[in-house]
Amino acid sequence: MSGKPRAIGGLHEVCIGVPSFEAPLAYWQAFGFSEGARGALSAGEAKALYGVNSGLQSMRLHHQNADHGLIRLMKWDMPANDGVSVAPFRGHGSRWSGQFTRNILDVANHAAVARKQGYPVYDVPPSFIDLSSYNPAMFGGKPVRPFADKIVAIREYTVIQPLARQALLERFGYDSKLLGKINDTSLLRASQIAHGGMMFTAETDAPTNFYDQVLGLKRVMVQETTWDKAMASRAAFDLVEGETHWSYTFEEPRSGPDNDTRRSGRLLMFRFKPESKLADRRAKSSPGALGYCLFTWRVRDLEDMHKACATNGCAALSDIRSDEFGTRSFTCSTPDQFVWLFEQASENEIAAMSV
Repeated sequence: MSGKPRAIGGLHEVCIGVPSFEAPLAYWQAFGFSEGARGALSAGEAKALYGVNSGLQSMRLHHQNADHGLIRLMKWDMPANDGVSVAPFRGHGSRWSGQFTRNILDVANHAAVARKQGYPVYDVPPSFIDLSSYNPAMFGGKPVRPFADKIVAIREYTVIQPLARQALLERFGYDSKLLGKINDTSLLRASQIAHGGMMFTAETDAPTNFYDQVLGLKRVMVQETTWDKAMASRAAFDLVEGETHWSYTFEEPRSGPDNDTRRSGRLLMFRFKPESKLADRRAKSSPGALGYCLFTWRVRDLEDMHKACATNGCAALSDIRSDEFGTRSFTCSTPDQFVWLFEQASENEIAAMSV
Protein backbone atom coordinates (compact mmCIF):
# COMPACT_ATOMS: atom_id res chain seq x y z
CA MET A 1 0.00 0.00 0.00
CA SER A 2 1.42 3.41 -0.99
CA GLY A 3 0.68 6.71 0.68
CA LYS A 4 -0.85 7.15 4.13
CA PRO A 5 -2.41 4.17 5.93
CA ARG A 6 -6.12 3.76 5.34
CA ALA A 7 -6.68 2.80 8.99
CA ILE A 8 -7.36 5.52 11.56
CA GLY A 9 -6.69 4.70 15.21
CA GLY A 10 -6.93 1.29 16.82
CA LEU A 11 -9.60 -1.40 16.71
CA HIS A 12 -12.72 0.69 17.22
CA GLU A 13 -15.36 -1.70 18.56
CA VAL A 14 -16.18 -5.25 19.47
CA CYS A 15 -19.81 -5.81 18.48
CA ILE A 16 -21.88 -8.16 20.65
CA GLY A 17 -25.34 -9.47 19.79
CA VAL A 18 -27.56 -9.32 22.89
CA PRO A 19 -31.18 -10.28 23.69
CA SER A 20 -31.57 -7.11 25.81
CA PHE A 21 -29.37 -4.25 27.01
CA GLU A 22 -29.80 -4.33 30.77
CA ALA A 23 -27.73 -7.35 31.86
CA PRO A 24 -24.89 -6.89 29.31
CA LEU A 25 -24.60 -3.19 30.24
CA ALA A 26 -24.31 -4.06 33.93
CA TYR A 27 -21.73 -6.75 33.14
CA TRP A 28 -19.45 -4.44 31.15
CA GLN A 29 -19.82 -1.65 33.70
CA ALA A 30 -17.98 -3.97 36.11
CA PHE A 31 -15.02 -3.76 33.68
CA GLY A 32 -15.12 0.04 33.54
CA PHE A 33 -17.42 0.70 30.57
CA SER A 34 -20.26 3.22 30.53
CA GLU A 35 -23.40 3.73 28.46
CA GLY A 36 -23.15 5.93 25.38
CA ALA A 37 -25.27 6.68 22.32
CA ARG A 38 -28.10 4.53 21.05
CA GLY A 39 -29.18 4.03 17.44
CA ALA A 40 -31.50 1.89 15.35
CA LEU A 41 -32.06 0.51 11.84
CA SER A 42 -35.20 -0.90 10.24
CA ALA A 43 -35.13 -4.48 8.99
CA GLY A 44 -34.60 -3.26 5.43
CA GLU A 45 -31.74 -0.96 6.44
CA ALA A 46 -30.09 -3.71 8.48
CA LYS A 47 -30.43 -6.13 5.57
CA ALA A 48 -28.68 -3.66 3.24
CA LEU A 49 -25.76 -3.01 5.60
CA TYR A 50 -25.38 -6.18 7.66
CA GLY A 51 -27.12 -8.79 5.51
CA VAL A 52 -29.56 -9.50 8.36
CA ASN A 53 -33.30 -9.10 7.73
CA SER A 54 -34.16 -7.87 11.23
CA GLY A 55 -34.74 -4.59 12.99
CA LEU A 56 -31.76 -3.52 15.07
CA GLN A 57 -31.17 -1.36 18.13
CA SER A 58 -27.60 -0.69 19.25
CA MET A 59 -25.90 0.87 22.26
CA ARG A 60 -22.28 2.03 22.28
CA LEU A 61 -20.27 1.54 25.47
CA HIS A 62 -17.38 3.88 26.23
CA HIS A 63 -14.39 3.35 28.51
CA GLN A 64 -13.13 6.50 30.24
CA ASN A 65 -11.72 8.72 27.46
CA ALA A 66 -10.53 5.87 25.21
CA ASP A 67 -10.65 6.57 21.46
CA HIS A 68 -10.67 2.85 20.62
CA GLY A 69 -11.47 -0.50 22.17
CA LEU A 70 -15.17 0.28 22.67
CA ILE A 71 -18.17 -2.08 22.65
CA ARG A 72 -21.31 -1.99 20.48
CA LEU A 73 -24.23 -3.95 21.92
CA MET A 74 -26.53 -5.03 19.05
CA LYS A 75 -30.09 -6.06 19.88
CA TRP A 76 -31.73 -7.79 16.90
CA ASP A 77 -35.50 -8.13 16.77
CA MET A 78 -34.95 -11.61 15.30
CA PRO A 79 -31.43 -12.93 15.99
CA ALA A 80 -30.10 -15.27 13.30
CA ASN A 81 -28.79 -17.77 15.87
CA ASP A 82 -27.62 -18.05 19.48
CA GLY A 83 -23.93 -17.61 18.65
CA VAL A 84 -21.09 -19.85 19.80
CA SER A 85 -22.23 -19.66 23.45
CA VAL A 86 -19.55 -21.09 25.77
CA ALA A 87 -17.54 -22.89 23.08
CA PRO A 88 -13.78 -22.40 23.60
CA PHE A 89 -11.63 -20.05 21.50
CA ARG A 90 -10.56 -22.87 19.20
CA GLY A 91 -12.53 -22.62 15.95
CA HIS A 92 -12.42 -21.30 12.40
CA GLY A 93 -14.03 -17.87 12.59
CA SER A 94 -13.73 -17.58 16.37
CA ARG A 95 -13.54 -14.07 17.89
CA TRP A 96 -12.67 -12.82 21.36
CA SER A 97 -11.39 -9.70 23.14
CA GLY A 98 -8.40 -8.95 25.34
CA GLN A 99 -8.17 -6.52 28.27
CA PHE A 100 -5.61 -5.69 30.91
CA THR A 101 -6.66 -5.85 34.54
CA ARG A 102 -5.03 -5.15 37.88
CA ASN A 103 -5.72 -8.65 39.16
CA ILE A 104 -6.96 -11.53 37.02
CA LEU A 105 -7.91 -13.48 40.13
CA ASP A 106 -10.58 -10.86 40.88
CA VAL A 107 -12.30 -11.94 37.67
CA ALA A 108 -11.60 -15.64 38.27
CA ASN A 109 -13.23 -15.38 41.70
CA HIS A 110 -16.41 -13.97 40.18
CA ALA A 111 -16.40 -16.72 37.55
CA ALA A 112 -16.08 -19.35 40.28
CA VAL A 113 -19.05 -17.93 42.17
CA ALA A 114 -21.10 -17.64 38.96
CA ARG A 115 -20.40 -21.27 38.07
CA LYS A 116 -21.34 -22.39 41.58
CA GLN A 117 -24.66 -20.57 41.17
CA GLY A 118 -25.38 -22.36 37.89
CA TYR A 119 -24.34 -19.74 35.34
CA PRO A 120 -22.88 -21.06 32.05
CA VAL A 121 -19.19 -20.24 32.42
CA TYR A 122 -16.15 -21.87 30.77
CA ASP A 123 -12.70 -20.76 31.86
CA VAL A 124 -9.05 -21.69 31.55
CA PRO A 125 -6.86 -21.33 34.66
CA PRO A 126 -4.31 -18.49 34.57
CA SER A 127 -1.18 -19.26 32.58
CA PHE A 128 2.31 -17.79 32.78
CA ILE A 129 3.98 -16.06 29.81
CA ASP A 130 7.67 -15.28 30.24
CA LEU A 131 8.09 -12.24 28.00
CA SER A 132 11.87 -12.64 27.73
CA SER A 133 11.13 -15.87 25.85
CA TYR A 134 7.90 -14.88 24.10
CA ASN A 135 9.12 -11.52 22.79
CA PRO A 136 12.94 -11.53 22.97
CA ALA A 137 13.25 -8.57 20.56
CA MET A 138 11.62 -6.29 23.16
CA PHE A 139 12.44 -8.02 26.44
CA GLY A 140 15.99 -9.22 25.86
CA GLY A 141 15.61 -12.98 25.49
CA LYS A 142 18.01 -13.59 28.36
CA PRO A 143 17.09 -16.52 30.63
CA VAL A 144 15.75 -15.35 33.96
CA ARG A 145 17.41 -16.57 37.15
CA PRO A 146 14.60 -17.52 39.55
CA PHE A 147 14.66 -15.73 42.89
CA ALA A 148 17.47 -13.49 41.63
CA ASP A 149 16.25 -11.50 38.61
CA LYS A 150 13.18 -9.37 38.10
CA ILE A 151 10.67 -11.36 36.08
CA VAL A 152 8.96 -9.58 33.20
CA ALA A 153 5.81 -11.54 32.49
CA ILE A 154 2.09 -11.70 31.87
CA ARG A 155 -0.50 -13.92 33.46
CA GLU A 156 -3.43 -14.65 31.16
CA TYR A 157 -6.84 -15.90 32.21
CA THR A 158 -9.59 -16.92 29.77
CA VAL A 159 -13.26 -16.69 30.70
CA ILE A 160 -16.06 -17.47 28.24
CA GLN A 161 -19.78 -16.92 28.70
CA PRO A 162 -22.64 -16.87 26.18
CA LEU A 163 -22.23 -13.13 25.53
CA ALA A 164 -18.58 -12.53 26.56
CA ARG A 165 -15.37 -14.13 25.27
CA GLN A 166 -12.46 -12.59 27.18
CA ALA A 167 -8.74 -12.98 27.60
CA LEU A 168 -7.74 -11.05 30.75
CA LEU A 169 -4.09 -10.06 31.13
CA GLU A 170 -2.13 -8.97 34.21
CA ARG A 171 1.33 -7.42 33.83
CA PHE A 172 4.32 -8.15 36.06
CA GLY A 173 7.64 -6.31 36.13
CA TYR A 174 6.86 -3.71 33.49
CA ASP A 175 4.30 -1.17 32.35
CA SER A 176 3.19 0.14 28.98
CA LYS A 177 1.32 3.42 29.40
CA LEU A 178 -0.48 3.44 26.02
CA LEU A 179 -1.25 -0.28 25.98
CA GLY A 180 -4.61 -0.21 27.77
CA LYS A 181 -5.76 2.31 30.38
CA ILE A 182 -7.24 0.64 33.44
CA ASN A 183 -10.33 2.10 35.12
CA ASP A 184 -9.41 1.69 38.78
CA THR A 185 -12.83 2.90 39.94
CA SER A 186 -14.58 -0.10 38.37
CA LEU A 187 -15.35 -3.33 40.20
CA LEU A 188 -12.91 -5.44 38.18
CA ARG A 189 -10.33 -2.70 37.44
CA ALA A 190 -9.93 -3.34 33.73
CA SER A 191 -8.89 -1.47 30.60
CA GLN A 192 -10.75 -0.83 27.39
CA ILE A 193 -10.50 -3.60 24.77
CA ALA A 194 -6.76 -3.79 24.15
CA HIS A 195 -6.97 -6.28 21.30
CA GLY A 196 -9.36 -8.27 19.20
CA GLY A 197 -8.54 -11.95 18.73
CA MET A 198 -9.34 -13.98 15.61
CA MET A 199 -8.66 -17.61 14.70
CA PHE A 200 -8.83 -19.14 11.23
CA THR A 201 -7.51 -22.00 9.14
CA ALA A 202 -5.40 -21.54 6.00
CA GLU A 203 -2.42 -23.21 4.35
CA THR A 204 -0.39 -19.97 4.18
CA ASP A 205 -0.06 -16.46 5.59
CA ALA A 206 -1.74 -14.97 2.51
CA PRO A 207 -5.12 -14.05 4.11
CA THR A 208 -3.33 -11.88 6.69
CA ASN A 209 -1.82 -9.62 3.99
CA PHE A 210 -5.08 -7.67 3.83
CA TYR A 211 -4.45 -6.07 7.22
CA ASP A 212 -1.13 -4.40 6.46
CA GLN A 213 -1.19 -4.15 2.67
CA VAL A 214 -4.80 -2.90 2.34
CA LEU A 215 -5.97 -1.59 5.72
CA GLY A 216 -2.54 -0.20 6.59
CA LEU A 217 -1.88 -1.69 10.02
CA LYS A 218 1.64 -2.40 11.28
CA ARG A 219 2.63 -6.06 11.17
CA VAL A 220 4.92 -6.15 14.19
CA MET A 221 5.29 -9.84 14.93
CA VAL A 222 4.79 -13.20 13.24
CA GLN A 223 5.49 -16.23 15.38
CA GLU A 224 5.41 -19.95 14.65
CA THR A 225 4.63 -21.91 17.79
CA THR A 226 4.99 -25.67 18.09
CA TRP A 227 3.09 -27.56 20.75
CA ASP A 228 6.16 -28.04 22.94
CA LYS A 229 6.96 -24.29 22.89
CA ALA A 230 3.39 -23.09 23.54
CA MET A 231 2.68 -21.13 26.71
CA ALA A 232 -0.80 -19.66 27.28
CA SER A 233 -2.05 -20.94 23.93
CA ARG A 234 -1.67 -24.61 24.87
CA ALA A 235 -4.61 -24.49 27.25
CA ALA A 236 -6.50 -21.52 25.77
CA PHE A 237 -6.56 -23.10 22.28
CA ASP A 238 -6.87 -26.76 23.35
CA LEU A 239 -3.74 -27.59 21.39
CA VAL A 240 -3.21 -31.18 20.27
CA GLU A 241 0.22 -32.63 20.96
CA GLY A 242 2.41 -32.13 17.91
CA GLU A 243 0.24 -29.29 16.56
CA THR A 244 1.75 -26.04 15.26
CA HIS A 245 0.03 -22.67 14.95
CA TRP A 246 1.06 -19.20 13.80
CA SER A 247 0.31 -15.87 15.50
CA TYR A 248 0.27 -12.44 13.86
CA THR A 249 0.25 -9.11 15.71
CA PHE A 250 -1.03 -6.02 13.90
CA GLU A 251 -0.92 -2.59 15.51
CA GLU A 252 -2.48 0.73 14.58
CA PRO A 253 -0.37 3.12 12.46
CA ARG A 254 0.64 5.38 15.40
CA SER A 255 1.99 2.55 17.52
CA GLY A 256 5.70 2.70 18.29
CA PRO A 257 8.44 0.11 18.80
CA ASP A 258 8.86 0.11 22.59
CA ASN A 259 6.89 -0.02 25.82
CA ASP A 260 6.44 3.75 26.01
CA THR A 261 5.10 4.17 22.47
CA ARG A 262 3.25 0.97 21.52
CA ARG A 263 -0.52 1.27 21.68
CA SER A 264 -3.51 -0.91 22.38
CA GLY A 265 -6.25 -1.42 19.82
CA ARG A 266 -4.37 -4.32 18.26
CA LEU A 267 -5.49 -7.18 16.10
CA LEU A 268 -4.14 -10.60 17.09
CA MET A 269 -4.65 -13.37 14.52
CA PHE A 270 -3.99 -17.08 14.99
CA ARG A 271 -3.70 -19.43 12.02
CA PHE A 272 -3.98 -23.21 12.02
CA LYS A 273 -3.53 -25.48 9.04
CA PRO A 274 -6.67 -27.15 7.64
CA GLU A 275 -5.56 -30.55 8.93
CA SER A 276 -6.20 -29.28 12.47
CA LYS A 277 -9.90 -29.58 11.56
CA LEU A 278 -11.16 -26.64 13.60
CA ALA A 279 -14.93 -26.41 14.05
CA ASP A 280 -16.45 -23.81 11.72
CA ARG A 281 -17.68 -20.87 13.87
CA ARG A 282 -18.24 -18.32 11.06
CA ALA A 283 -22.03 -18.33 10.90
CA LYS A 284 -22.26 -17.98 14.67
CA SER A 285 -19.64 -15.20 14.81
CA SER A 286 -21.18 -12.90 12.18
CA PRO A 287 -23.80 -10.12 12.26
CA GLY A 288 -27.19 -11.34 13.43
CA ALA A 289 -25.74 -13.83 15.90
CA LEU A 290 -25.81 -13.42 19.67
CA GLY A 291 -22.42 -12.93 21.26
CA TYR A 292 -19.29 -11.65 19.51
CA CYS A 293 -20.34 -11.07 15.92
CA LEU A 294 -18.33 -8.22 14.36
CA PHE A 295 -15.30 -5.94 14.69
CA THR A 296 -15.18 -2.36 13.41
CA TRP A 297 -12.32 -0.12 12.22
CA ARG A 298 -12.34 3.51 11.10
CA VAL A 299 -10.69 4.56 7.85
CA ARG A 300 -9.44 7.77 6.28
CA ASP A 301 -11.45 7.58 3.03
CA LEU A 302 -14.39 5.17 2.97
CA GLU A 303 -14.86 5.22 -0.82
CA ASP A 304 -11.18 4.42 -1.32
CA MET A 305 -11.40 1.60 1.23
CA HIS A 306 -14.48 0.19 -0.51
CA LYS A 307 -12.66 0.12 -3.86
CA ALA A 308 -9.59 -1.45 -2.25
CA CYS A 309 -11.70 -4.20 -0.68
CA ALA A 310 -13.37 -4.90 -4.03
CA THR A 311 -10.00 -5.41 -5.73
CA ASN A 312 -8.20 -7.29 -2.94
CA GLY A 313 -10.16 -10.46 -2.39
CA CYS A 314 -13.04 -9.29 -0.20
CA ALA A 315 -16.50 -10.75 -0.73
CA ALA A 316 -20.10 -9.76 0.02
CA LEU A 317 -19.40 -6.02 -0.04
CA SER A 318 -22.40 -3.97 0.97
CA ASP A 319 -23.03 -0.54 -0.49
CA ILE A 320 -21.85 2.42 1.56
CA ARG A 321 -24.68 3.39 3.91
CA SER A 322 -25.31 5.03 7.27
CA ASP A 323 -25.11 2.65 10.21
CA GLU A 324 -27.41 2.87 13.23
CA PHE A 325 -25.36 5.79 14.64
CA GLY A 326 -25.45 7.76 11.39
CA THR A 327 -21.86 6.96 10.41
CA ARG A 328 -21.14 6.14 6.78
CA SER A 329 -20.04 2.50 6.72
CA PHE A 330 -19.93 -0.75 4.76
CA THR A 331 -19.47 -4.41 5.57
CA CYS A 332 -17.55 -7.12 3.75
CA SER A 333 -15.97 -10.52 4.26
CA THR A 334 -12.18 -10.16 4.22
CA PRO A 335 -9.86 -12.82 2.71
CA ASP A 336 -9.72 -14.69 6.04
CA GLN A 337 -13.55 -15.00 5.83
CA PHE A 338 -14.31 -12.68 8.76
CA VAL A 339 -17.05 -10.06 8.39
CA TRP A 340 -15.89 -6.50 9.14
CA LEU A 341 -17.57 -3.11 9.38
CA PHE A 342 -15.42 -0.24 8.08
CA GLU A 343 -16.48 3.28 9.09
CA GLN A 344 -15.64 6.75 7.81
CA ALA A 345 -13.52 8.51 10.43
CA SER A 346 -14.60 12.04 11.28
CA GLU A 347 -12.42 15.03 10.43
CA ASN A 348 -11.56 15.39 14.12
CA GLU A 349 -10.58 11.72 14.36
CA ILE A 350 -8.40 11.99 11.26
CA ALA A 351 -6.70 15.10 12.64
CA ALA A 352 -6.14 13.54 16.08
CA MET A 353 -5.16 10.00 15.15
CA SER A 354 -3.37 10.18 11.80
CA VAL A 355 0.34 9.41 11.57
